[in-house]
Amino acid sequence: MRKLTNKKKKELLKNKYILTFTKDHIIYTEEFRKKVVLELSNGKNILEIYKSCGLDPNDIGLVSIKANKFNWTKEFKVIEENEKRKAIRIKGAYPILDKGNKIKYITIAGGKLVDDYTNTQIDELKKNKYVEDVRKDKITFTREFKILFIKEFNKGKGNLQIFAENGLNPLLVGKRRIKVCTRNWKKQAKNDPTFSRKLGYHPIKKETDEEKKKRLQNIKYLQKRINQLEMENEFLKKVQTLRKG
Repeated sequence: MRKLTNKKKKELLKNKYILTFTKDHIIYTEEFRKKVVLELSNGKNILEIYKSCGLDPNDIGLVSIKANKFNWTKEFKVIEENEKRKAIRIKGAYPILDKGNKIKYITIAGGKLVDDYTNTQIDELKKNKYVEDVRKDKITFTREFKILFIKEFNKGKGNLQIFAENGLNPLLVGKRRIKVCTRNWKKQAKNDPTFSRKLGYHPIKKETDEEKKKRLQNIKYLQKRINQLEMENEFLKKVQTLRKG
């Protein structure tokens, strides 16, 4: 970004697509980033997009604009939903301003929101009997709650309602987290209704007598081969020693 005067910064902050400034960068809104990616996918020139949004490329700097184009096209993908094209974030982080007008970044991984809990929120969540563990970036619920959730969900209750009725504030837990839990638990309940296994767990298949016999034969063969190689290695060392002598 080109060095901007305080007067120019104040002028630019009037633009709805600029959130704030750091020492070296202009921080754009998530809305602007999506707009750029979507219009680029429609064949529009990046400089024209900036101009149409009231941003003078001469103020921003061509190098900065090109860098934004490179990064944003990797962080978003364009999809069609309800016959309408839109850009969605699949990775990276987007900026917001907190109550004190300080910049905070909300991380996205694999298309999912990852927003850290504060220490106060962690302490509050831990009080609930259905919370097994909670860290800054992760919350784990008990098996009992998962079973209860699926039971109530199948009766027609909404996921947010089930959380709220069991003392779990959806705003505190996070609506996106609840959405992800709902999808995962519904899928797991089909094959494991008692939630006795952790997601990603696969029970070890019991070894048959024939498989065990074959495995032991392989071990015996490999051990024999190792001994042969060690003997050959010792022989070559002796040959080299004799040649040097």
